Amino acid sequence: MSYSSGVRWLIAILLVTLTVTLAAAQPAPVSFQLKGQVAIGQKPQIMITAAQAVSDVRIDLERDDGKKFALKQASIAKGKSVTLDIGDGAAGKASYKGTIAAQAGGQKWSDQLTFDTVVTAPIKVTYDADHLDLEKRELQFKLSHGADQADLTVIGDDGKEIGKGTAKLTGEPADKWLPITWTQPAGSRVMMMKLRVSASDGVASNVELIPWSVAIDHEDVNFKTDSAVIEASETSKLDASVTKIADAIKRSEKFMKMKLYVAGHTDTVGDSPKNRKLSLDRALAIGSYFKKKGIAIAIVVAGFGEDVLKVKTADKVDEAANRRADYVLGPAAGAPPFKGPYLKARAEWKQLR
Repeated sequence: MSYSSGVRWLIAILLVTLTVTLAAAQPAPVSFQLKGQVAIGQKPQIMITAAQAVSDVRIDLERDDGKKFALKQASIAKGKSVTLDIGDGAAGKASYKGTIAAQAGGQKWSDQLTFDTVVTAPIKVTYDADHLDLEKRELQFKLSHGADQADLTVIGDDGKEIGKGTAKLTGEPADKWLPITWTQPAGSRVMMMKLRVSASDGVASNVELIPWSVAIDHEDVNFKTDSAVIEASETSKLDASVTKIADAIKRSEKFMKMKLYVAGHTDTVGDSPKNRKLSLDRALAIGSYFKKKGIAIAIVVAGFGEDVLKVKTADKVDEAANRRADYVLGPAAGAPPFKGPYLKARAEWKQLR
């Protein structure tokens, strides 16, 4: 049978079209599975599984920041898999596009790749006592990197929730003081704050802040000049303080472990090193009395000498208001509940044994 030249051309085109269609319809020699979300310190991965023996496997990728990466595997046996790392492990979201190619059955095969990855870094939340204002009901905190939202739950000293707050953080830079406010009933006392910071990639950090402290109102013990001995006439003042301390402990001990801080102070009579030691000795005497009278929680003491005056005076001034001690209950696991001039004075806290 003979055909005209036009028919022969048509048959040739049909055969080529059929060949291409059959080749395209055949299954790919490899399949791949993406592990696109990993924690910081790891890299996203792609697992390649060979449906038939392949060689010269190569993946060429370009990330959305312009960086290029080439992944290579010499060969993969039929039915076997290999896992290759993607990128450089940089934190954050990334989009990739590129190609995967291999030699299979003596022919080169390739396909297009487009995918996203997320390397999630934990959000580190930091705060300090100087950025917490319980009267204004505002907490300021810093983040190690950007996040989207902060949610605050405030717990009272009876263990019940007394307030909530929310702040939108999208677009805020890292290492900036970020505020969140809350509302609470009048007369309530904050014991604990639970702050949750979350990002759109699903990463979240939860921190518990315990700003709770109770300063025990009391009448100060009068010591004789240059003495840390508690006179018998002064013990009734300490007994009254023991009752107040015990009551405060009873109200909150089921919610947290506590410490009692006793901070000693002097006036400006005498030299500074001597006043430091005198104030510590007096704090030790008071703390030991409290322990002897049944205060069973940890008691820590420090002497601030003349460095944290209640009434500012010149040197060598006898001022009774400055010869005092602070009795403050605070969380056992937290930092001492003192700030401002106390921090600058840098006294060493010592626990009674």
